[in-house]
Amino acid sequence: MNILIENFKQRNEISTIFLYILYFLLGMYYPLFSFMRQTVPQYWNQVTLFYHILLILLLVKVILQKNSVLDCFFLIVLLYLCYKSYQYNYDFYNIFGTMMFLCCAKNIEIKKIVKLDLYVRIVRSALFLTLPFMGLMINKINVWIGGRTRTFFGWTHANMMGLDFLLLAMDIMYLRKECKKWYDCILYAGFIIFLDLTANSRTAEAVIAMLIVIHLLSIVIPKNWFHKMMVLFTSGAFLLCVCIPFIGSYLYIRKPELFLQHDGTMLSRIQLTTTFYLRNGGVGFYGFPIEDEDCLDMMFSYIGLHWGIAAFIVIVAAITYAIYKASSEQNTVFLVLLFSFLVYGWAEVAPIYPVYSYFSLLLGYYIMNHKPFSLHIKGKTIAF
Repeated sequence: MNILIENFKQRNEISTIFLYILYFLLGMYYPLFSFMRQTVPQYWNQVTLFYHILLILLLVKVILQKNSVLDCFFLIVLLYLCYKSYQYNYDFYNIFGTMMFLCCAKNIEIKKIVKLDLYVRIVRSALFLTLPFMGLMINKINVWIGGRTRTFFGWTHANMMGLDFLLLAMDIMYLRKECKKWYDCILYAGFIIFLDLTANSRTAEAVIAMLIVIHLLSIVIPKNWFHKMMVLFTSGAFLLCVCIPFIGSYLYIRKPELFLQHDGTMLSRIQLTTTFYLRNGGVGFYGFPIEDEDCLDMMFSYIGLHWGIAAFIVIVAAITYAIYKASSEQNTVFLVLLFSFLVYGWAEVAPIYPVYSYFSLLLGYYIMNHKPFSLHIKGKTIAF
């Protein structure tokens, strides 16, 4: 019995180390993807194959770890969802990577993932800021996007540059949770100014500004009150994240004149969401394929309309459970990370992808590390 327990422990340790390596490779895939697509497009197929291999290795990680009966059932359901996703919305690998990240969260330490993420972003930011000036990558200077001129160096889009700097701010705040000072805000303010002068990624800038306010409040407010405040903030952000696209689409269908009188980024995204909804005649259980002109940047409009109701239920349940567990365990910093992702998700979809962030790992953390349920039958205990 002791030998069996030791084998399980070793298997868990190996699978966890394997995940850290995979996360690093997924983080480094994005610079490789940007470099190859823009500079040497003839190697595009090899880069795509590399990404698919990394995603399949996530499944290997899940198989390696010690899974309970409930874990195995959860994995089977998610694999079936990925299979149906391919049949209905042709987006198998994106939803597969997201769902596998949910399952990969067993035995991980959030601090180690955040620290690894910080290193990855520092390295790839340095690459994106220097390689274009060395002639090794196309330099995105003064590109007209979204009605304004934006500079985003080697990133594929200005919002991707904004997301990287937002994650840098989130990672630093998390890692300095035990020794935070008011002057840390100077660094975060520097990120905002730099982004505003270059990428003009307004969503990322707004969320970093919120982080500054939260950082200062955490210093002046007692811990207990601050925790309650973050439970309220995160729950509110979650509700808005879900409600904005769907209530907005309802209003657009009922009273389109309200949208025609005003112009704005969020309103245009609601318009595109509504167009997608009407074209497909509603919401599908397994979603609908995206065409070239479609833009479902809001996270939950993307999940609900493109991936379908099934994926929407999984993600909503994961977020609800994460908020409940983090609030009951007084894990305030976890709530700060979750809040930041959810606010960013009001207007963007990128955080849901494993190649861009650890959001899905965060959602799977409490699901995959739950205490096993026990069932006693005739003197025997069965753990699920």
